[in-house]
Amino acid sequence: MATLKGLLIQRNTAVPQEENLEKGYISSWTPGSDFTNFCNGICWTAPANGAALIEIWGAGGSGSRMCCCGDGLPGNAGAYVKKSIQVEQGDTVTGCTGMPCYAHPLCFSGCSNATGVCVVTASNGDLCMCAEGGRGGTSFCNPNTHSLYCCFRANGFCGTRCRENYCGVICNHCSGGWCAFGYGGDVCCCGAVGCVSFFGCYPHCKCQFQRHVPTPAGLFAEEGALITFQTESDGTPMANWSGNQLFQFYAALNSTSRAPRMGTPNSYCWRSDRSCGCYESQGCANYLPVGVGGIGPQACPGVRDHGIRGGFGGVRIKFLAD
Repeated sequence: MATLKGLLIQRNTAVPQEENLEKGYISSWTPGSDFTNFCNGICWTAPANGAALIEIWGAGGSGSRMCCCGDGLPGNAGAYVKKSIQVEQGDTVTGCTGMPCYAHPLCFSGCSNATGVCVVTASNGDLCMCAEGGRGGTSFCNPNTHSLYCCFRANGFCGTRCRENYCGVICNHCSGGWCAFGYGGDVCCCGAVGCVSFFGCYPHCKCQFQRHVPTPAGLFAEEGALITFQTESDGTPMANWSGNQLFQFYAALNSTSRAPRMGTPNSYCWRSDRSCGCYESQGCANYLPVGVGGIGPQACPGVRDHGIRGGFGGVRIKFLAD
């Protein structure tokens, strides 16, 4: 018997055929905002006997506030955990999605929350999975006569000096700091670390900084991605204003996808084109995909700036019936 799909293809050979669609029924959860989080957690019930692939991401670490004469590091990505299990009809997966910290505290925003789930099955026992949230980026105020690279190294951050004039790469890992870990899965990936290449030696050499923002594993790539972008260069109208890096970051973030789209907000926060300007409310807004680290601040002389809040935690379950 002819099917409707077959008839449509016969009559219109120009209709594209999608051959690589993922099989199964997919359910996913992530908070839309602080006010639409799942107050009582999430709950999934197996509709039939089959296989469930469970993936969870911890919330990404957030950037931090800085003003006038400093700069900061991006937050680290959340951890990623994946597990495949056999389920029977009525088995359940319950849990909570992690929330990222606000990006408005001065110097350090703290560590974002973990995402955790518990799987209750009738025949295969119970298990728990946890993906920790990423560490927030640290910021420092620094006079214009000192190297930011040296400032971070003096405070115990990991770094690699690459020039004789005290420039180099600083990563968001220090004594007492840690990476986000994952537990309970067939695959457990730690959250990647955010970095900044301070190729200009002074805090106001923004055009010579390169920022490296991590995404978690299992999002854009099996082991995650590192998004590198450079702050707007001197000679442009926006070069001397705080907050003008969001456009560059979004352009690089979109290029990570196989189907990139711009869709970026303007980022000239000195005239409040960016949502809520670039002050306290800005550090509460959510712009980023699940588990992605938030960019640090770009403060300029006489102006403060916030980093961007990290991405929410998330849960994804793909179910294939027997």
